[in-house]
Amino acid sequence: MKFDRVEPVDRVEVTYRVGPWELQCAWPQKFRAGDISTIIRITWLGVDPPRLVLSSTRLNILSGSAKSGVATAMRRIVKDAEGCDEIINFMAEDLLEWYRQSSTTRKPTPEPRTGPRWLIYPIWPADEGTIVAAATNSFKSMISVAVAAQATLGHEILRGNTRAPKPAPVLYCDWESTEEAFAERLYAILGGAGLPLEPCVAYRGKITIPLADAAEGIADEIGRHGYKGVIIDSLSAAVGGSLVDDELANQFWNAAAILRVPVLVMAHKSDEAIRRGHKRAFGSVMHENRPRMLWNAQREPDSTTVLWEVVSDNNTGRAGYKVAWEVGIDTEGEDDERRLESVTFQAVNPNDVRLAAKEGDTLADRIGYAIIENGPSTSKELAELVGTSDASVRAQLSRHSEVFTRHPDGTRWDLRRVNR
Repeated sequence: MKFDRVEPVDRVEVTYRVGPWELQCAWPQKFRAGDISTIIRITWLGVDPPRLVLSSTRLNILSGSAKSGVATAMRRIVKDAEGCDEIINFMAEDLLEWYRQSSTTRKPTPEPRTGPRWLIYPIWPADEGTIVAAATNSFKSMISVAVAAQATLGHEILRGNTRAPKPAPVLYCDWESTEEAFAERLYAILGGAGLPLEPCVAYRGKITIPLADAAEGIADEIGRHGYKGVIIDSLSAAVGGSLVDDELANQFWNAAAILRVPVLVMAHKSDEAIRRGHKRAFGSVMHENRPRMLWNAQREPDSTTVLWEVVSDNNTGRAGYKVAWEVGIDTEGEDDERRLESVTFQAVNPNDVRLAAKEGDTLADRIGYAIIENGPSTSKELAELVGTSDASVRAQLSRHSEVFTRHPDGTRWDLRRVNR
């Protein structure tokens, strides 16, 4: 069996062609102790158009079960295919040898770091992925367009809670809305910020396939135009399936890695998650293991104030950090003809935002709401307010020391204020 190999050119990537098979492998690296892993994508070229067999999946090339699984996937597409195991074993041995050589000859020079780098401080780190899990009617798309414009123009549109960044053009990838709706939001935001009303954010819409299948094309576009980040709107469509399916979650984040720029992923929270007050959405792979940071976004009832809170942060330990904006929306026209005219964002103190308690909230949540509504209180007072025992309240106050702190008088409890 003859193997044709295409050597890496400008990035760590190898393509193998064996008859009608094409295997694309990127970035062999240490994934966990003892594992040499790569991102692999397999295409069957024996039909027109070619058929994708395996989309951008991380593979431990030392694992016999992983290699067997890939070969099985190949046979599932072409039942009489021969040599699948031989192809995978050759690829694994070749990549392992390449890794051994490159790991000793390639010595990347680390960038000098004085702290976390940001596309927009403090909401979008300039490495790995960030998720914004947004409740219904919390201005998810409006703020994501504002983030795109702020990053691209270097002008602080989300006033008071961010810093004006150096201009860094980003690409807005839209699985949900239309180009017309995006343009309407963008022009309203620019008008509200007093900026020229002109196209300034790169937009790619009408995406109908999962990110795992679209990533190569998007990566090419990023390379051609030099975009510094990608906004994905929204996660549910970009995953192409269940948000709690670990395999789909890994495929999504592997595809995000192919883009080679930081991603900001906007995500809907289900009505059930909102009703129960859940902040950690989508399963452990989606929200804990792979993204850099997870925000929870929620709108204050009967107002236009939206609160963002860091629920999980895998690097800087910023869990609990909050920002909030009052969103001013002006429209023109009547009824069905009503259109956005201008949108503004003004920072408010996140500790002053009062989110209504919901059925299913945890006891700690209810204690927090009680302190917000009634001010610093003793554990006995809090027990009466939330309808439980003093001992249960004291246990929660002690367990969640990152949230609750003693008032200076030593007898009452307060919410720990976030330094901003």
